[in-house]
Amino acid sequence: MLRLWRAPDGTLTTPPALESGEEVDLVAYAAQKRWEREVGGIELNGLTVATDDRSKTMISGARVAAMANPDFKTSWKGAGGEFVPLDAHAVIAISDAVLAHVSNCFATEALVLADIEAGSITTVEQIDAAFAG
Repeated sequence: MLRLWRAPDGTLTTPPALESGEEVDLVAYAAQKRWEREVGGIELNGLTVATDDRSKTMISGARVAAMANPDFKTSWKGAGGEFVPLDAHAVIAISDAVLAHVSNCFATEALVLADIEAGSITTVEQIDAAFAG
């Protein structure tokens, strides 16, 4: 389960760092790392593509339009703020890349959880290393 804390200003944030000697919930930590990587964006042909939940929804909608109309065109705003003209083929390619990215994040989390269960992952550093690739 992903844990978020509400900061005094009302924003959501990750929990504060543990005090020395406190035990870490490795399963929760792995879920947090997967989420961070999942929404961290991807680079595709020089375009930085946001992969937060809102962006994934917009990409899915654009894909539906692109599949329904091979002549579909749009001006897409990249994560860096730049506008890029996209045709149906490009929208579908971006959607495929985002799906592959998200699937990879969940596959990595599943492997990490299996390794935690097996006892071969016992530290946050090992989890960090698993998600670094």
